[in-house]
Order: sequence, then C-alpha cells, then structure tokens
Amino acid sequence: MVNPKDPQLLPGADLVVLSDLHIGRGKNPETRRYHNLETFFYDDDFLSFCRYLCADAKERQQPFIMVLNGDVLDLLRVEPAPTRPEASLPERLYGQPSTPKTAPGVVRQILTGHPVFVQALAEVLAAGHVIVMLAGNHDIETQWGPVRGEIRNAIAHHLVERLSDAAAAAALERLVFRSWFFYLPGRIWIEHGCQYDPANAFNYMLRGELGDVEEEVYAGEHDMPLGNFFQRYLYNAFGHLTFIVPDARANFRYLRWFLLNEPRTLARVLVSHLPFAAQVLRRLTRPTDAARVQLEHAHQSALERIARSTGMDEQLYAIDRLKAVHGDALLAVRALRKQLAKTALIVGLAGVAGFTLWYLGFSAIHELQAGFGLRALLFLSLNVLMLAGVAGTLLWRLLRGTPTWKGKPLGRAAAEIARLLDVPLVTFGHTHVEHVARLGRPGGEAWYYNTGTWIAVFRHDELVPRERVQYTFLRVRGDRGELLHWSPGRGRPLPVIMVDDPPIELTP
Repeated sequence: MVNPKDPQLLPGADLVVLSDLHIGRGKNPETRRYHNLETFFYDDDFLSFCRYLCADAKERQQPFIMVLNGDVLDLLRVEPAPTRPEASLPERLYGQPSTPKTAPGVVRQILTGHPVFVQALAEVLAAGHVIVMLAGNHDIETQWGPVRGEIRNAIAHHLVERLSDAAAAAALERLVFRSWFFYLPGRIWIEHGCQYDPANAFNYMLRGELGDVEEEVYAGEHDMPLGNFFQRYLYNAFGHLTFIVPDARANFRYLRWFLLNEPRTLARVLVSHLPFAAQVLRRLTRPTDAARVQLEHAHQSALERIARSTGMDEQLYAIDRLKAVHGDALLAVRALRKQLAKTALIVGLAGVAGFTLWYLGFSAIHELQAGFGLRALLFLSLNVLMLAGVAGTLLWRLLRGTPTWKGKPLGRAAAEIARLLDVPLVTFGHTHVEHVARLGRPGGEAWYYNTGTWIAVFRHDELVPRERVQYTFLRVRGDRGELLHWSPGRGRPLPVIMVDDPPIELTP
C-alpha cells in the first residue's frame, strides 16, 4: 500500500508488473560460458525493454512504477559456491543453507554475473521512476536487510557513473522493497502468489524481523515448502536439462522426458542425491518447536506492523489465512506415506488379480485335450498377452499427457482478495503461465492477471502458436490492466498470445 509519508512512490503513476525472471549467477568468468543452472539469458532484451518504458513515459509525461513481483533473483536454483575442504558431502552437493550470512554473497554473485540487468534497473531509477521489489519463494531472502543492501550497492555503482552523488542518492531512494505485497487501495493488489500454491506456501513467510537469532533457525530450513525442497535437493542436480518446476504436474512430464531421453542421467542423479535428500527430509520433519516459535513470532510481528501501518486490520489477517500451508514438507511426508501405502495396495491387488487370471488360463490349457505343440503355443500366447498388457499399461502411463496446471488455487485466492478489498485488479506471478480471468467484487467488475515468466517454459504438451519465451508483463493505466509481452525485434510491446480455456469457477 502507498504510505502517504513515503516520498518515493508516485500517486497516479502507471504500473508495469513482471515476475519470475529467475536470474542466476550468469556467466562463469573462468570459462566464459553460463553457469550450469542459469535460466535467464535475456539481459540485453530487458535493457531494451526498460529503455522503451522510459522513452514512452517521457513522451507521455507520465511516470511509472515497475513492480518486480518475486522470483526475480533465484537463490534456490543456483550452483553451490566453493566450500571449505572440511565441508560435508551434502554441503558440497547442495551448498550451504540460505541465511542472512550466506545469502548476500550469493546475491552479489548473481548481480555481478548480470551487469546489464543491473544497468537497466539503474536507468529506470535515474529517469525518475520507481522500482518495487517483492519477495517470492525463490528469493524470499530479499526480506533481509543484508540482501537488500547488496542490491542497493550494485545499483548504486551504476548510478554514480551517470549522476552526481546527490542525484544518485535520490534515485536510489526510489528503490523500494516489500516483503509480501504491493497494494494501491481501489486500484490493484500485487503479490507473488506462492502462498496460495499448496506445494510452495510458507507457514511463516514474513521473516525479515527475526533479528539476532541463532543461525540454526535459518540453517535448519524448518519452514521450507515442498516445492523448494525438491528444487534444492533434487532438480538442481539435473543442471541445465531442467527448467524451473512451478507446478506439481510438471514433475511427471520431467520424469517421462528423462526416462525416454536421459535414463542414465536420471539413474545417476537418483542414486547420488536421494539418500542425502532423505536425510534432509528427516531433519525437516523432526520436531522443531523452538525454531518454529521464533519464525511464527517474526511472522506475526510483521503482520501486526503491516496491518497497523496500512490500516487493513482484519482484512490483512483474512488474506494471510488464505495461504495453502497444508503442502509443507512435514505434512507432505505424511501424505506421501499414505500415497505409497495406497499404491502398494493397488499394485498388490493388481498383481494377485493378474496372477489369478494367468493361473486360470494355464490350468485351462493344461486340461485341454490337445497335442503338446498346440498347448505349448497357447501357453506361450497367454504369456505374451499378459506381458503385452503389463507393458501397454506402463507405456500408457508413461506417455499419456498431463493437463497444464492453470493455477486454480491462485485464481480462487485472487477472487477472495478482490471481494475482501473491493479492488478491480489482482495480479500474481509464480505459475509461469499467463492467465486472465474475470472476477466479481462488491463495487463491480474485477480482473485477475497472472504475468507468466521471462524464461523458457517446459510445456511441450501445449501446442499454442506462440514463442517459447514471452517477455510478459502487466501494464496498468488508471484502473485498467493489459497483459502484454515485450518484442525486442519490433521494439515495442504486443498483446500476449493466449487462447480461451474451458471456464474455470473461481468463486471462493
């Protein structure tokens, strides 16, 4: 929400909202090639996009606020930094846990590896506009003061090259951080959206006010969503062969692709990483009452402060209760046990049924009054048919398509937020799928926008006539939003290519 005492924000300004750039460590200076886990190769395109925004704003004499809506920096999908010789094997495989002591160094590496991206942000600020950075599940560390300091320092370095010291300091004041959301009453609600995804929600997302606590509270990763867990402890091991996995249904598509194309890589990673991932998962599911109490206290303290400073009061608490925390690692392990037991039961029953059918067929052939050759042929045919049935079932399960997740939980949360706040626009990111949906609210019509992503999307089962990478963003002028994508070749934004989906009921 705009604080009337906050001079950095521009009342009535246009809004430009984008998310999910997932910027990694960029190029390796030793090899002059990109790091293995990098997914953002579009720094120059982002610079041309920012320059277009600044030129258009100057021509229209209308300032804008650029909202970077989470997962802009990726501290989760990043190669482990060089470790001490005495580091444990899990630490060498996965790197150190992200804490206020380790995260600033990772952010420094990311920004050093993407100087053109930092230059683009500096040019936006130098032109008199505002940048608001929100936290996502891959860069929740941007809530911490030391991390914000690294970002400010990197941008300041570019500002002082083009402005006087006083002008550079004034421009840097227009860089604003928010830990959760950006809200303009009567106009728009913006947040990353991971809190409404059952696989990626934090119980206690607001952790910027933990203060001086034991490092174990951070290092223990006691409130890690299951999606973050798999990204850090499994998916990163596949290197450049995987993209970000924003939804649970993509897991099966990855598994299918690896079984068909890279079975040796899949086997190698599972053998090398799953034992250690199991250790970490056991650690996550141990009772951690003391750490969780501190996390909960920090979250509640921040919640009270934000509710008081914005005047939202009970509305903010109601929005916080919408989070889908039933998908955290602890509850997921319990659900996984039930699912494994259910699967084992189904496989067992299917095996008994198959064996029974085979035995009945074998008995019938054995009792048949026919020569040995005919009975042998029938017995062989029976076995071939049974094996073909098993192989066909497995092949169907392997090759059958899975519907792309449209983020229905996020759409429902958007509908409830529009109703609670009577706001005409609600926008999230997180899913990597551009989406537009009409909502209702007490004051009339409302719209939900998902801004998609700026990186390649693993959606080969969706044959939509569009580019594999769309630099998507939401432009808001007044209270009207439009989902666009930046076209570097044309030098201007164009409408995002989307097709009608079957209607989705978003009523809470």
